Amino acid sequence: LAPPKPRRRLAWWMIPVTIFALFSLVFLQNLAATRGKMAPTDAVATTALSPVQRAFRATGDYFSDVARVIFRRDDLAAQNARLQAQVADLQGQNQRLLRYRRENEELRTLLQMPKIPGGKNIPAEVIFSNTTDLARRIVLNAGSSAGVAPKDIVYSAQGLVGQVTQVSPFTCTVTLPIDREGSVGAMISRSGARGVLLGNGNLVAKLSYLDFAADVREGDLVVTSGLSRERGAIFPRGIVLGTVLKVEKDAISSRQEAFVQPSVDFQKLGAVWIRVAQS
Repeated sequence: LAPPKPRRRLAWWMIPVTIFALFSLVFLQNLAATRGKMAPTDAVATTALSPVQRAFRATGDYFSDVARVIFRRDDLAAQNARLQAQVADLQGQNQRLLRYRRENEELRTLLQMPKIPGGKNIPAEVIFSNTTDLARRIVLNAGSSAGVAPKDIVYSAQGLVGQVTQVSPFTCTVTLPIDREGSVGAMISRSGARGVLLGNGNLVAKLSYLDFAADVREGDLVVTSGLSRERGAIFPRGIVLGTVLKVEKDAISSRQEAFVQPSVDFQKLGAVWIRVAQS
């Protein structure tokens, strides 16, 4: 058997060095405490641990914020819903104010414009609009109780609106010139060329039955001629109908037609006059 290794003895000089180091640390710590400063050991520990502390603090702050958002999510959703409702309400109020302003301007213009002679003129407002390709009609808040009857003329400050085709005690239906059944005797204001304005369900009407040699140009003003074709009311002469957009000539059939943009914006129509025939 191998002989046992001798134990390594601690050098005798390490004992007093250790005791001296301990007493020195205690002395420096007490001295720092009496002067109101941080002990060297604490300073070293603080410096060494500060990055770790900052990392833990940042992580804690992050999870704290996440928890705060999660717990406040319902409150934020409710607050967002309230703000959206307030925005929608303000937008609705703005739209109503704009509509009231437009109606006020229309009524003021309507009252200032000259009335069509030959009957009684009563004001009315559009309460319903049926403007599709199949029908171009509106409903007014005036009926037989106010003296309105079929074939009465309806107009605005911009020009001819149409004629009354159906009547109830408190409302009436007006067929517009651009309706498929619309038919108005028309003429070119500049040259006097006569024709018939026919509706086709679109926003642009067609001026037909023009003489092939008639003087018709783009931009010409089209007004009522005071004549009718087969059926419908005889509209007084001179009511504005619209403006010529395009002229087409067919030399083979000796035919001339013009497309007319109505002067009245039927989609934004508000206040009108009804010329009620005198009994």
